[in-house]
Amino acid sequence: MKIKYLLTIFLIAAVVAAASGCLCEKSADNKPVEITVSAAASLQDVMKDAGAQFQKYHPEVKINFNFAASGVLEKQIEQGAPVDLFASASQKEMNLLEEKGLIIKSTRTNFTRNKLVILAPSRLTIEELKNLDKIAIGDPTTVPAGRYAKTALENAGVYEILKPKLIFAEHVRQVLDYVEREEVDAGFVYSSDTLKSNMSVSSINDSLYPPIVYPIGVIKDSRQPEISRQFIEYIQSSEGQIILQKYGFG
Repeated sequence: MKIKYLLTIFLIAAVVAAASGCLCEKSADNKPVEITVSAAASLQDVMKDAGAQFQKYHPEVKINFNFAASGVLEKQIEQGAPVDLFASASQKEMNLLEEKGLIIKSTRTNFTRNKLVILAPSRLTIEELKNLDKIAIGDPTTVPAGRYAKTALENAGVYEILKPKLIFAEHVRQVLDYVEREEVDAGFVYSSDTLKSNMSVSSINDSLYPPIVYPIGVIKDSRQPEISRQFIEYIQSSEGQIILQKYGFG
């Protein structure tokens, strides 16, 4: 009887444990699969839109975005930030991560382009910047748009003249804010940043700065590499490219 009693208790415990295990598994399955995308500040609007569209096809997925200057994001990833995907506004930051073995090399791809422009109350040339008092650019040490601007000014032969007038911003969207609030006389931003601006946009000769190409790649320690790859595929698809074009990229 004692053996039979113990056997009964064991069977009940086993059933309860199995049931508990099933419930836990089901609960885990019902939770959204989360991925974290660290993307350049200039991608803020378009990535949110693309992410929302991607989630319509994958309702089980939740995308968390982290926007900042590409150089800042690169340092965060290097220091172990839990990131699945990185989208940079220049090749430099992606190269640094690849050299350190922090990117799954086979996933790295270029997905869009941009152009550098001058934003100001009225149209002007690079030469005419000499007549202004305050000019905003992204900090060249961490902001790709700032590096492109510095290179353009150097190649135009006016960087040293304008250097005392430069106001460094933490990211390109901050430059946009400075100009919009008229805290500076002009600023260097991307063409895509100006779509909703009422300020005048002046183009810059493409030969003055390197091509602005955006790379994207899956982080080596990604917790969701497959979903991350699928998001890259979506960005590269015709639908994804149409969204990028809508926001002034490409």
